[in-house]
Amino acid sequence: MLLLNEKLSLKIYIILFNLYSKSIQLDYKWPESNIQLTPCHSTYTITSGNYILNYDSKVTGNYQNDCTFLIESPPGTKMQLNATISILKIQDNKECTDWLKFYDFYSNTTFVPLGEYCESTNLTNLLTFSNIMYLVINISPDDMFQLNITT
Repeated sequence: MLLLNEKLSLKIYIILFNLYSKSIQLDYKWPESNIQLTPCHSTYTITSGNYILNYDSKVTGNYQNDCTFLIESPPGTKMQLNATISILKIQDNKECTDWLKFYDFYSNTTFVPLGEYCESTNLTNLLTFSNIMYLVINISPDDMFQLNITT
């Protein structure tokens, strides 16, 4: 008989398998690899090195909808994240309409929030707990996001 946690864990695995069946292997190219994040709901598997991941909603055609990515580095590694987030739309203090959310997929069962950003900022030296990161992006076509990952 499955316990509640086991059922929830099983549902998470099934959902992630269905959402992230588009898996892309990225090989490091010296001195860095520059990649456009597309299509939405993809998995990127990276090796050791420095990666620059760009997101442009005009390229994905995904305006004001959640666009998610699962980024996985080699087992046993962590990722150091630096990001440039340019959100041009002035946010209402009560609610973020354009935003990015970073999660660590800790222990393959739990999303641990690393940060949520709804204004322009430079993010530096954010370290993941594990080798899997989940990224949710919901920004307008005028906004820009660039993520630098070092493994």
